[in-house]
Amino acid sequence: MKSKIKTGINNFISQKRKELINQYATAAVSLYGAISIPEFVDVFNYYEEEKTDTQEVRQVLSQLAKTDDAEYSLFNDMLSGPQFQPEFDDYNDIIMDIRENQAGKQHYLPNNKDEFLRYVDYCYREPEKPYAELKAYIIKHKLTDRGEGLDGIDGDLIDLHEMIQFGESANEYINYFDEMGYKFKNIDAINSFIQVLMNVHNNTRMYYNNGFTPSEIVMFVKLPTQNIKINVNQPCPCGSGKKYKKCCGEINTVH
Repeated sequence: MKSKIKTGINNFISQKRKELINQYATAAVSLYGAISIPEFVDVFNYYEEEKTDTQEVRQVLSQLAKTDDAEYSLFNDMLSGPQFQPEFDDYNDIIMDIRENQAGKQHYLPNNKDEFLRYVDYCYREPEKPYAELKAYIIKHKLTDRGEGLDGIDGDLIDLHEMIQFGESANEYINYFDEMGYKFKNIDAINSFIQVLMNVHNNTRMYYNNGFTPSEIVMFVKLPTQNIKINVNQPCPCGSGKKYKKCCGEINTVH
């Protein structure tokens, strides 16, 4: 027997149901950055037995998006995170950029509902291990004296996570740590730090990849980058959406 689909136009929508849809919307924009209503319906229905449809979702989210409690915006049938407000001058350009890079890529779907809804917390990162390893490396090599916490290393890693999600280039990561006062003894120390940094990049879930990490994207397309000479003007295999020379190619040529 097929699961019943709730229709917002013809059925009463309980507060509990609204709260559930709200949770999914918050988690979706946290993980994907931007997602269309039909795509959101597919994600919701992947986990829930009591299915939804575009009518119910539009009805619920159009109401909730107007409240101060909503951690997302709804504009032109597109859900987006709090960083992408329709009233911002660059909203259309940013959303178009994200959507162009998401094109042709499936949505990353965690193994279960509970794991997906962890993304309701915008600070949630998974996998966390690469960030823990980077933090340990920074502390071990005394690259900064600012200490831990949000005003120190932990805050820097949150900023790094956001930069990677937004598809910033590799050199911009390095420039960020330089601006934050990180000290390196020599070029070997810089190159060693870059290797740890790139492990973080390759294992961060990106908006451009619909929540997949660059490593997962490369694995899916079965592209053995270590054995292929990449044209610098081709899209970077990491999945960032940028040209290789403007992304990982920059890190590989740091002097």
